[in-house]
Amino acid sequence: MLAQLDDLASLTRIDTSGMLDQMTSFPSQLTSSLRATGRRDIEADTVLVGGLGGSAMGGDVLAEYMAMNSSAPTFVVRDTALPRWADERTLVILISYSGNTRETLSMYGSAKDRGCPTVVITSGGRIMEMAQQDGRDVVHVPPGLQPRAALGYLLGSAAGVVESAGLAPMASDIRPFVPELESLMRDLLPGSPESNNAAKQIARRLLDSVPFVYAPRPLRSAATRWQTQINENSKMLCLSGEAPEMDHNQIVGWIDGDRDPRNRPVMLLPRSGQCQATSLMRTTIELLMEHGIDTVVADLEGGSPLESALHGIMLGDFVSYYLAMLREVDPTPVTSINELKSRR
Repeated sequence: MLAQLDDLASLTRIDTSGMLDQMTSFPSQLTSSLRATGRRDIEADTVLVGGLGGSAMGGDVLAEYMAMNSSAPTFVVRDTALPRWADERTLVILISYSGNTRETLSMYGSAKDRGCPTVVITSGGRIMEMAQQDGRDVVHVPPGLQPRAALGYLLGSAAGVVESAGLAPMASDIRPFVPELESLMRDLLPGSPESNNAAKQIARRLLDSVPFVYAPRPLRSAATRWQTQINENSKMLCLSGEAPEMDHNQIVGWIDGDRDPRNRPVMLLPRSGQCQATSLMRTTIELLMEHGIDTVVADLEGGSPLESALHGIMLGDFVSYYLAMLREVDPTPVTSINELKSRR
């Protein structure tokens, strides 16, 4: 029997590790990490954000924002080394919530060898020890969370770094709409009934499916976040892509190919007029539906791509949580990731 999403006792029984409490701290994490900081004496022409998994997600949001609001090209590196062009004019922001991510530790050594100005964002671990020994800038965030549930701290800290370096006013741009995130969260919490709760409704539609989540390029991070949260919290396969790129390849697979009825497109549609791909996505949605493809459309509030991305991230987090509840799996453990790490 499927879990009843409006039955709070049932949800508590399944969520034995308390993922819900960690998820709901997202707005307060942003508020805490966005406190004004002084100017950093950094001169940089480019920015690299290094990290893996949940620790890298804040870098994705930052890179999208920087593409539209800064003259400094910004890239996210999910690897063990930096690109060869990284040098003393490259600001390197290394994010490892645990502080012990093997790949990020390797990137730290690469940044040190290149003479890159480096800021480390972490809750502790080996990378904090190394950075402190080398006199590097460390932004310490509170420990005790799953890395994927610490996004508010990690993103807010990264936004503060680029603003304090004079590269973009990202922290200042996020602060005004944190109250809107808090309002959105109230509509997504378990106490909000399924009849009025978008996350519960979408989760029920995605149960027993393989979601393919798409978003316009300026908020591609939201689609990536849906993918990784459904992977980890819901223990389901989920893939993601972006518009308008999907209209030049994946649309053929959806419409012209042999479809598996379990595959389900999910379109993250921002209401902000600042995303030019939105109108193209509407046309794509119409085409998919005309061909009988059950398409989930998630409308995202927000007056800017950044605000819409954060709304999308929060909605996706709750969708992944309710999917876990419907499947009756504890969203917190990631057994296969831990097993893989133990074999390295």
